Amino acid sequence: MSESIKRRIAALRQKTTDRGCTEQEAIAAAEKAASLMREYDLSELDIEISQDSVKAKTHGASIRDRLWRDLARLTNTATLVGDIDGDHRTFVGRAPGPEIATYLFVVLDRAIDRAVREFKKTPNYTRLRKQKTKRQAVYDFTAGMVVRLGVRLSALFADTVSEDAMSDAERALAERYPDTVAVRQRPGAVKNGNIATLGYLAGNNVNLAHGVNASSGPKAIAGKAGAA
Repeated sequence: MSESIKRRIAALRQKTTDRGCTEQEAIAAAEKAASLMREYDLSELDIEISQDSVKAKTHGASIRDRLWRDLARLTNTATLVGDIDGDHRTFVGRAPGPEIATYLFVVLDRAIDRAVREFKKTPNYTRLRKQKTKRQAVYDFTAGMVVRLGVRLSALFADTVSEDAMSDAERALAERYPDTVAVRQRPGAVKNGNIATLGYLAGNNVNLAHGVNASSGPKAIAGKAGAA
């Protein structure tokens, strides 16, 4: 189903007298929206649910993917990887949840990349000689940062998390992508608590509010029980 059809129907449904349309214009728009819904066999939920995708470096099994699953849950969206070409993560849910999720995904992914680059300049990394221990150090640092960012996201979205909206999102994802299977998390454990703490502290330096409230990004999240 083309997303453009859904957007067209959603736009028609916004043409109401409360938004400045005449009664005749509102009726005509409602009739056209209803006609398109019948033509394409779309339900109310089909129109209300949107989706957005973003380029992703990981494919469901890395330590970062734990954060992306938290991000999906907190924005009342369901998520999957690989729906386009294997290199994207998609978020499905009531608007503007998917838009906020993909925006914050980019903000957070870039922030982790920057922090890891800076960490690699420190003696905690440069003094290591073996590639295996270097990889473990990056894992430990990233794990700490993921934990901190997850805590901060939970506080940021505490008032808008909705079980009903999540249920709708999961059902919509299952309908749109019936062949999806769960990705097994790659086994891994933090071995250096001091390095993990450095990552945790680095998570304090990420400006999350910019991703939700600034003029350049999504401003609000819908999804409270009963919200449209």
